[in-house]
Amino acid sequence: MSTRRRFAAAALAAVSLCAALTACRGTDSASGPAIQGCAKTTTIQIATTPYQDSLVMSLGDALGWYKKECLNVTFQNVAFTNIAKIVASGKGAPVGWRTASEINQGYHLDNDLAYLYPWDIFSNGFALMGRPDTNLKTYDEFVKEGKSSKDAIAAVIDEIHGKNVITTLNNSRAEVIQTALQAQGKALDWVKYTDLDPASGLTAYLRGDGDTYIAGIPQRQTLSDRGYKVLLAGTNLSPPPVNGYITTKSYWNANQDALLKLIHVTYEAIRYTNANLDQVAGYISKTYNKQTGSTLTVDNFKAYWQKLETYPVNAGETKAQIFTPGGVAYWKTTWDQDNQYFFDDIHSIPGPAPYDGYLGETVLNAYIAKYGTDEKGWDQPTGSLS
Repeated sequence: MSTRRRFAAAALAAVSLCAALTACRGTDSASGPAIQGCAKTTTIQIATTPYQDSLVMSLGDALGWYKKECLNVTFQNVAFTNIAKIVASGKGAPVGWRTASEINQGYHLDNDLAYLYPWDIFSNGFALMGRPDTNLKTYDEFVKEGKSSKDAIAAVIDEIHGKNVITTLNNSRAEVIQTALQAQGKALDWVKYTDLDPASGLTAYLRGDGDTYIAGIPQRQTLSDRGYKVLLAGTNLSPPPVNGYITTKSYWNANQDALLKLIHVTYEAIRYTNANLDQVAGYISKTYNKQTGSTLTVDNFKAYWQKLETYPVNAGETKAQIFTPGGVAYWKTTWDQDNQYFFDDIHSIPGPAPYDGYLGETVLNAYIAKYGTDEKGWDQPTGSLS
């Protein structure tokens, strides 16, 4: 069976799995209820995993902004490792919420896959965690001892030699620790690995497996609440990945105006959150806990927002931060790093993904032509977060 057919088979399996789960919902992208007053209603289903950042997308539904734009937006809640497969299948959600590395990994199997648009810089989201009673020192502890930032990073990497790191291999979570190793001139086998998805890895780490764990924000909070230490985090580990929308080139070509409207509402949601942080924090923490069984608090969300993650408020900020050389999350830097990791370092892809797998600059230019660079405020909500 060809690699493309294997990818299609895996995609269809992911869609079948999603259909069997009660958390999956939404209609096919070609159908859906018409919205009163709209000459045309476009239904966009988004494959996503509930996290404190991905739930920002739900504000557009709760506050009525999608309907105002004549969009019927629904969500499939699935395992994050299945999102690209579902988008590529053509049988499930045509849009997904993920990092650009999904395209680097899948482009050789389906070159219609494309990264559509970034809107969430994971600036300080990932962390290498240590146990409360560990003899491993943190970056902050080394700095307090008088080491420079550069030397403190090196010291953390030195002390984890031979330790077992629980992470998700062939994924951005493994990439952050392995990028940190390479930056210190260490081979990838400087540490040992236990390969688990994030949720299973957290469970394993809490029960005593492994020496360290690569955590995203929700797992980091769970561990911090239990007294676990942050050994190394954020840009001290690697350049920041960026979350946003993935799709296919075919879907972009056929639905450009609707996708620009989707991005427009996303920016509205970000600006609304900046101005109404307590309200949004209450809504997202309640929604996240209901969907995942977690204990995210309002204060937790407020500690993350525009701190551990950075959200550009309009196209102008996005252009400066992500599409300008030297920007904090310049997309080509991350794209090249992902290619190097998956192709040169772990040999999981047959060749680097070309730049045309990233539609971002094309989409940015189309967005600026429609909405400009310096949008402010938001439309009057017709719904509520209560």
